[in-house]
Amino acid sequence: MSETFKRVLHGIKENKQNRLSGNPNCIPWSLKRFSSVIPGIQQGRYYLVSANQKVGKTQLADFLFLYEPYFYLKQNKSNIKLKIFYFSLEMRKEEKIKSVISHKLYRDTKSIVSPEKMDSLFEGYILEDSVEKQIEEYEDFFKDFESIITFVDEIRNPFGIYKYIRDYANSHGKYISKDGKNIPHEYIDSGNLEVIKTLDRYQPDDPNEYVVIITDHLSLLQPESGKSLHEAMSTYSSNYCIKMRNRWNYIPVNIQQQAAMTEQQQYTYKGESIEDKLMPSASGLGDCKLTSRDVDIMLGLFAPHRYSINQWEGYDITKLGDNFRELSIILNRRGTGFISVPLYFNGAVNQFAELPKPGDMSDDIYRKILEKKI
Repeated sequence: MSETFKRVLHGIKENKQNRLSGNPNCIPWSLKRFSSVIPGIQQGRYYLVSANQKVGKTQLADFLFLYEPYFYLKQNKSNIKLKIFYFSLEMRKEEKIKSVISHKLYRDTKSIVSPEKMDSLFEGYILEDSVEKQIEEYEDFFKDFESIITFVDEIRNPFGIYKYIRDYANSHGKYISKDGKNIPHEYIDSGNLEVIKTLDRYQPDDPNEYVVIITDHLSLLQPESGKSLHEAMSTYSSNYCIKMRNRWNYIPVNIQQQAAMTEQQQYTYKGESIEDKLMPSASGLGDCKLTSRDVDIMLGLFAPHRYSINQWEGYDITKLGDNFRELSIILNRRGTGFISVPLYFNGAVNQFAELPKPGDMSDDIYRKILEKKI
């Protein structure tokens, strides 16, 4: 029996026993229908989230891979430990913290306080004293939150991001050779092929630690000297993200826009269905389509209201407006089955929730959505 097969068999049995003991083998999501196809965040999976501009791809990635895992593990006993590195290429870390405060306020009080309202920017609104006091009480929450989630906004080039993650892996595990000996990480880092050929596996200090690496978004990567943006995105995905997944069993999550030109061409081209024209796709990825070849799971988000569509898959978009989103699985290389799920979306507080099936949508539900009380 080969050593690799032994480890695989041991893992299968260990996972079964883990479930029998009441522990999860992934971090589940609150989206139940969606989770019937993708059960949750799994170690050693590479995810890509895509949508057209300003549809909510960052909000979706934050909801699924930042808020959901953090709050799930805080509310449920589990042997899983979580570490998230968030490379924010679009927003400063202070702005990301404001988004977290908005989401936390909504979870706690159902209050809708956007970062703009939080900063008292609107002429007719100054932040209430009660909300200010509530935010002040989050100091202990953020001490814990920032011990688990690290926002990084000063590193923008592919190798810099990879090196940051590599340094973490090197300090939280060891490399084992095929004859069972430890290999100093310096030899692995050097890229010496003869040494790497002797590598059998990386052994983490804590096998139950889920390390998530979110990059928002790929088109804002800063290419290394002499490289194009296309090359930077391709290298980051096919070289660095694959190493994060395969070598360390980490969880890369990349956010990537659909191409604006493709979006326009699809919308005006005749002879296709509406779905083909408008829905996000692997072929519609902006700046570099090669990333879709590397990922395990690609998710897409669609907003029919943006195209003045009145009815979508049985839903009255005239009533739902821009609070309706459709979440779809574009690629799923590690599983079978695809699904699209209708969602309620509140962009001000970064909240998503599954909607009832079209036949179960009552006037009362539509009213609650209109009043943003769902």
